[in-house]
Amino acid sequence: MQRETPVPAVHDSPTAVKNPASGQHAVRFENVSLMFRSRRSASPVEALHEVSFDVGEREFCAIVGPSGCGKSTLLNLVAGLTPPSSGSIQVHGRPVTGLIPDIGYVTQDSNLLPWLTVDENIRLPLQIRKMPAEEQDERVDKWIELVGLGGFRDNYPHQLSGGMQKRCSIARTLVYDPPILLMDEPFGALDAMTKAVMQDTLLDLWDSHQKTVLFVTHDLSEALTLADRVIVMSARPGRVKAAAQVDIPRPRDVFHISELREFAEQHRVLWDMFAAEIATGGLSK
Repeated sequence: MQRETPVPAVHDSPTAVKNPASGQHAVRFENVSLMFRSRRSASPVEALHEVSFDVGEREFCAIVGPSGCGKSTLLNLVAGLTPPSSGSIQVHGRPVTGLIPDIGYVTQDSNLLPWLTVDENIRLPLQIRKMPAEEQDERVDKWIELVGLGGFRDNYPHQLSGGMQKRCSIARTLVYDPPILLMDEPFGALDAMTKAVMQDTLLDLWDSHQKTVLFVTHDLSEALTLADRVIVMSARPGRVKAAAQVDIPRPRDVFHISELREFAEQHRVLWDMFAAEIATGGLSK
């Protein structure tokens, strides 16, 4: 079985989160491979090859790698949207055999319904779950305030900035209290300042609610800013090349974290791995 190769931390910090212990995982990938058909190729294309790693309860785990290495596919496998060709995925010790409704999924696009207001978009998953109206009101009020949209609850998506739309999308996902949160480059389309503000908001929410988070990003700085651990994927077919513990104490100041020596050292280690995969042609696959 292929297991992740630990990368020695460049600075030993007593506050660092350890790798999940056996039996304490929220998500487990075990020898997961995935083949798919492509119009460009007569034979099946291998997207993932024998991927194995665990994500601990309440761990913030970032996944990085070159384009086409299967990062987003890993999230789809956890959510039950895509079945693996071989191997298994477990969520809280149970095999994933279909859609898991209690997993939250924040995609690159906000995917807000344009005919619904902020209040109505956030309320929608509670209505689908037939939650009592009084509890709906309490949860929607709480999350509108938590994401800073108190003055915009009656606005429609087209009346919101990109950052506000993303806040609404995150609130809509967290309002039904999923224990696991999947995030697929959620801040990739935002400008640098808005992105930093959203990272700060996300860390505040994670610190308060302690969800298990799988966060896909191309941005190594973003991975180090947010995560407890970074999984580095190889070029296609995606394999786990390494797992790096992020030895930066919490709480973190996202606006000044890049000034820390630990940040610069770990960024250098990750970039050397990442650059090696790009050199193999990962961006063109």
